[in-house]
Amino acid sequence: MRAATDGPTTDWVVRLCDIHPDGRSYNVVDGITRVETVPGEASTVEVDLWSTSMLFKRGHRIRVQVTSSCFPRWDRNPNTADGLRTGEMRVASQGLQVGGDAQSFVTLPVV
Repeated sequence: MRAATDGPTTDWVVRLCDIHPDGRSYNVVDGITRVETVPGEASTVEVDLWSTSMLFKRGHRIRVQVTSSCFPRWDRNPNTADGLRTGEMRVASQGLQVGGDAQSFVTLPVV
């Protein structure tokens, strides 16, 4: 995906979900990548969802969620250069780039 943050570091969490016909959403798999970045500059980020196998039944849909946190499942990222050492935290402004040459995508092999 192509993503940007206004902080020097952030986490990107991607989750694949199975959406049932009645609207219920079930997590299938998720992954996280911690990046150091130039604030405000978009970069290509790859988040590995690891190996999984899932049959999406007729009438079900696939949802991809992208976020920059998932505490307590994953450790906090304070979005500051020294936050892991000092405890300083800040709220980050995140953005995904879609469309044109900067398309974000998910690769789902079909077996």
